[in-house]
Amino acid sequence: MINDIKVVLFLIAAAIASAIIRFKSLTQLLIDAVLGFVMGYSFYLLLGFWVADGATRSGFCGIIILCSRPLYDWANAFILNKLTDLIEKKIK
Repeated sequence: MINDIKVVLFLIAAAIASAIIRFKSLTQLLIDAVLGFVMGYSFYLLLGFWVADGATRSGFCGIIILCSRPLYDWANAFILNKLTDLIEKKIK
């Protein structure tokens, strides 16, 4: 249980670090951090089938969070476009 908490905290820290590197606005920072955490934790769970050691898995996932920018950028653009469309519909 404690190891799971450490992994989640590590992945949150990696996601926030990745988001801070690309800081443009507070909204973008929050989206970056959430996307990074979701991607990292998903990979962490997937790696559980092949890598038993939690520290090794979280290390791999931290690297994935920091290095997978093209997929990350696409997901950010998609979410921001959907949010913008939703806000425009609410305004009209």
